[in-house]
Amino acid sequence: MYFISHNTMLNKFICLFTAFTLVTAPVFSKANPTVTGKIIEKESGNPLGFATVSLHTDQNKIVGGTTAMDDGTFQIERLEAGKYSLKVSFIGFRDTLVNLEIVNGSETLNLGTLKLSSDAVALKSAVISAKVPVIEQKLDKIVMNVSEAVSTEGSNALDILRKAPGVSVDPSGNILLNGRQVQVWIDGRPSNLSGADLESLLNGTDGSTIDKLEIIAHPSSRYDAAGSGGIINIKTKRNFAKGISGSVRGSYNVAPNNKLYHGADGTLTLGYRSEKSNTTVSYSPRYADGYNSFKTKTWMENGYTLESNSLLERYNKYHGLRIASDFFINKKNIAGFIINGIASNSADSSSADTGSRLYSGDELTEKTATSIKNRFNYGNISFNLNYTHIFKEGTELTLNGDYYYYDMVRKTGQENYFSNPAGAESRVPYIFRSNSDQFVNIYSVKADFETPLWKKGKLESGVKWAESFTDNMLLREYKQNGNWIKNQSLSSEFDYKEDIAAAYFSLSYQPSEKWTLKGGLRGELTLAKGEWVSADTLTSKKYLDLFPTLFIGFNPDKNTRLGLSYTKRIQRPNFEQLNPQRFYIDASSSAVGNPDILPEYSHNINLSLGIGKYLNFGARADIIRKAIVQNPVIEEETGEKIFLWENFGKQNFFGATVSVTEFPVAKWLIINGNVFVANMSTENPDYSKSSVYVNGNINTTILLPADFKFEVSGWYQSGLPYGYLDIKQRGDLSMGIKKSFLENRGTISLYANDILFTNNSRVSIKDRILSGYEFESHWRSRRVTLTLSYRFGQSKGFKARKVGGSDEARRVSAGN
Repeated sequence: MYFISHNTMLNKFICLFTAFTLVTAPVFSKANPTVTGKIIEKESGNPLGFATVSLHTDQNKIVGGTTAMDDGTFQIERLEAGKYSLKVSFIGFRDTLVNLEIVNGSETLNLGTLKLSSDAVALKSAVISAKVPVIEQKLDKIVMNVSEAVSTEGSNALDILRKAPGVSVDPSGNILLNGRQVQVWIDGRPSNLSGADLESLLNGTDGSTIDKLEIIAHPSSRYDAAGSGGIINIKTKRNFAKGISGSVRGSYNVAPNNKLYHGADGTLTLGYRSEKSNTTVSYSPRYADGYNSFKTKTWMENGYTLESNSLLERYNKYHGLRIASDFFINKKNIAGFIINGIASNSADSSSADTGSRLYSGDELTEKTATSIKNRFNYGNISFNLNYTHIFKEGTELTLNGDYYYYDMVRKTGQENYFSNPAGAESRVPYIFRSNSDQFVNIYSVKADFETPLWKKGKLESGVKWAESFTDNMLLREYKQNGNWIKNQSLSSEFDYKEDIAAAYFSLSYQPSEKWTLKGGLRGELTLAKGEWVSADTLTSKKYLDLFPTLFIGFNPDKNTRLGLSYTKRIQRPNFEQLNPQRFYIDASSSAVGNPDILPEYSHNINLSLGIGKYLNFGARADIIRKAIVQNPVIEEETGEKIFLWENFGKQNFFGATVSVTEFPVAKWLIINGNVFVANMSTENPDYSKSSVYVNGNINTTILLPADFKFEVSGWYQSGLPYGYLDIKQRGDLSMGIKKSFLENRGTISLYANDILFTNNSRVSIKDRILSGYEFESHWRSRRVTLTLSYRFGQSKGFKARKVGGSDEARRVSAGN
């Protein structure tokens, strides 16, 4: 039942379409004059097809625009007499302006050949180079232009994300925006990865392939309504130079604890481009051994106290493969496909001192020695087909189709031996094992249409359908008199099916140069059916939700940016939270899903202020209802904790944030950092708590001679209430040195992470079902990593297409 042995998985290909090409909106005027020209790369002479061309008045108002053809030629028609600036944009090159004048009676103004270079050059005496700012505040997102950020040179994608406004990375590798977990998209498509899998992908992505980051704290109606933390979209450059290019990266790390733990990973990326196609292949292997230590203490109402200690040593092997290809049929039709595959396996085994102690007051009454062995195999393969048709300038239809298959196998064995304080056996040993199989199939199709409206407006609309199937089987057995006997009450079979149909529209309009408006509405119909076969229980849900969005932007001058937004979001339970089977966390703790759990809803209001190039402020209010949390329940006889997923009640966040991006304190010193402060409250009829939450991070880059960089980074998260849990403070201090060589194609770095060993999890519960509960966990966060990377071949950028995407796949937990 392991991923590699499932040949049938490769036969489950289904899907249809997808794609997204950015174009500028046309402007319809009455005059006849036309501006023409051709755009090429200065170094190679290759035409720059799909370059963006826009025409601006002296007040910077856009009055015309187009996209260059495959051969680099462009034409803007129906212009009025006057003075203009023609702006040429292409990913990987600096924006370039050409001043021109159209006089009455003229018919065609041919600008000739415009040669673009990655460096600022003069095309003619009338040409000016315009530097793109590192941070741009758009109506519904913040854009970080990575190629303009000095501190990101020689970095990978994860390094770059750490320096983006409001972004941090938690110990599990999840990406946080203002302290809340977000979805990570790549070129307009959900990565559907989290934790270690997402961390491997980002570590293996060369920063030189990234054009910009789009930080979308409150997504518009075009995006799925699921997820409360927002979206970070990584827009990559696509290579347009013909031939082969790529990169290779490898790293090795050691983590000290009671012994040295080792890990290594790498990524090989190859790209090939011809006139009619562009293909990229990426392979990432990873190996790591490590540990997870757990300490818990439970105060029970009957006066007993249970202390448990678990040290699990583990290893993990991972292989990831990604193949993406675009086919340029002609200037109006583009098709493509994406294939992703992941195969990983991991194993845990407990140390000799794993176990627990039961006290009555201060008197030891019983000791438990525990042996744990776990094995987890995870496999995922996904297919995407996509197609885009451009009807005319600014009007296009994009079709997407996706199929995802997940195969997860867990094997668990646990032996518990009980003794009195003198060491004699106090009761019969409890020995059990379990075998869990989970299979998930997800099908998704969608269509998106956009067209210009009212000259200064834009209409977007679309539909989507997604269907998910998950089969869960758990066999639980206990050992008695040398024989394995099935535990009927804990063995189970659970099947779940879910359909989501969605439709949306979104309108944007610019009534003046300073004001921009955008609003939309998305409707999602959800049909869900869960069958707990072993318990003969059937649950079904049907609900229709409307999700309005509103964005208002005001730019009083070129250095000030104001924005106000409102969105409504939904957080559906993931498939593991719905699964009623029991999974063990440590020797005395387990987690159980709940098929009756309902979706979580949030209303989000955000006010933003950007000042100059480096500084951004924000104020935020999140009102959450039916929050999905874990409810701790204790079995009084054994002291075992069961964490049951359920809907909690209310959670409110009222906070403010300030961020500084690429601030040059001196020519040799660059600062990136942000601080988020909020009042967080959690409440239901039985329980309530509130506190002030602080989340901040800072990254300091020192530019040294001979292409060396020294970096010091740190982050801090204060305690916060989350449902019944009281999560304690944690932090991290890391530093490293980096050297670029071979004209910045190669990079070598040495980093030390979590130097103070403060990046650990601590949770407590007080004054509720339990008299008290404390949990503390450590992992291999303190480590030293040596990394070497090298880029080869042609590497100029090409505009990336937005393709594919199924939000439902994000709800599958990789479990490792």
